[in-house]
Amino acid sequence: MIRQIQQLTGIYHEQQEGALCAQHALNNLLQQQYYSAVDLADIARGLDEHERHVLGIQSHESQNMDDTGFFSIQVLQKALETFNIELIPFASQQPMAQHARDEPTSVQAYICNLREHWLTIRRFGRQYFDLNSISNVPKLISDTYLSLYLAQLQQSGYSIFIIRGDLPVCPADERLANNVIDPTFYRSLTEQRAETSSSRPSVPSSSSSFDDSDLQRAIKASVEMDTAADKALQQVLAQSLQEAPNDDELVQQAIAASLINNPIEQEKPSVEELRQRRLDYFKNKDKDTTAE
Repeated sequence: MIRQIQQLTGIYHEQQEGALCAQHALNNLLQQQYYSAVDLADIARGLDEHERHVLGIQSHESQNMDDTGFFSIQVLQKALETFNIELIPFASQQPMAQHARDEPTSVQAYICNLREHWLTIRRFGRQYFDLNSISNVPKLISDTYLSLYLAQLQQSGYSIFIIRGDLPVCPADERLANNVIDPTFYRSLTEQRAETSSSRPSVPSSSSSFDDSDLQRAIKASVEMDTAADKALQQVLAQSLQEAPNDDELVQQAIAASLINNPIEQEKPSVEELRQRRLDYFKNKDKDTTAE
């Protein structure tokens, strides 16, 4: 079904691999596999070196990439300079941005970012497609839906960048230049794809009504990163207490007593400290039982 959709539209669409959404967003924008993670890492290192030299930064920690595969907006901008393409903040006061806010269809393409996730929206012929790499296939977007979608992205915290410059000519442009994809037919294809796919998320099928399930998954993943430490702490504590469910109250009393006897640590004991206090309590409890 993916091949059928690709044959119909001619759109090149990279799907998510690892955390390389910046790479996917660039290649989906340019409609060819121009950049690999290695290429973007080289650009990031060059930017880091330049920033250290200009700003006198001594740290060797990269500000433009990390081990997860995330790349900064500076890396994407530098990569697009090869094509004489510039990224303009959608919320800026530049004339092109002001015009785009009034008429979103005046822009050929957008790149959007929320923390570690990047996605591309691009027009082929007279129609827009969401080329989000976490979707199985490109999503057809009506002109009205484009305005709603950009508004929802902004509401959800995304930074939106306008593509200024001429994008490379691609098969999808040539195929769709004088042809309009019927939304109902395209919807039926994507729905068939969703029904036959059990291991991947289903593809939203509406081009006229707002459906941001893929977007919400990305947002949820980003938000969860902020609370990961708290969740890990809660899980460790819960697991530790579940090991002796009949003694929960006694354990809590022992920890409380320990905190009182150690006021310096009272404000924020670590997970390991709590675990050690619990183990010490049970060791002492076992000794008392043996002595009796």
